Amino acid sequence: MFQTHENETGSFQELAHSSDVKFGQLSILKINPGCTRGNHYHTRKEEWFCCIHGKCELRLNNTKDGSSKVVVIDEKNREFILVRPFENHIVTNLSKHNDCELLTIISEQYNPEDPDTFKTEG
Repeated sequence: MFQTHENETGSFQELAHSSDVKFGQLSILKINPGCTRGNHYHTRKEEWFCCIHGKCELRLNNTKDGSSKVVVIDEKNREFILVRPFENHIVTNLSKHNDCELLTIISEQYNPEDPDTFKTEG
C-alpha cells in the first residue's frame, strides 16, 4: 500500500504505477447497500479493485486449486487488490445504508463477443 500524504489542504495517495497493472479498462463499480456483485471468474483477465467510498468484502476462490481468501477493503485504507485469472470473485457491500464504490482496472477492454466472464453457480 502506498503512503498517504496529508497536510492542511487535504491528502494525496498514489494507488498504482504502470509497472503494477496491465491496463485495458478503468471503471467505477457501485454496489447498493447490502448487495453483492460478481460471482464469476476470468480465464485471462486480471482485475484490480480499490474501494474509494464505503466498505466491502471481497471473496476470492481459486477455481483451479481450491484456495480462498476474504479481504475487507474500505475508503480509509485504500489499496488495490489483485484478482488473478481463475479466481472467482464476489464483492459484498457491508453497509446497510450507504453505497460502496470501487475503482477497477481491468487488464483488457470488455469485448461482448469474447467477454471472458464465467459465472459460478451458488
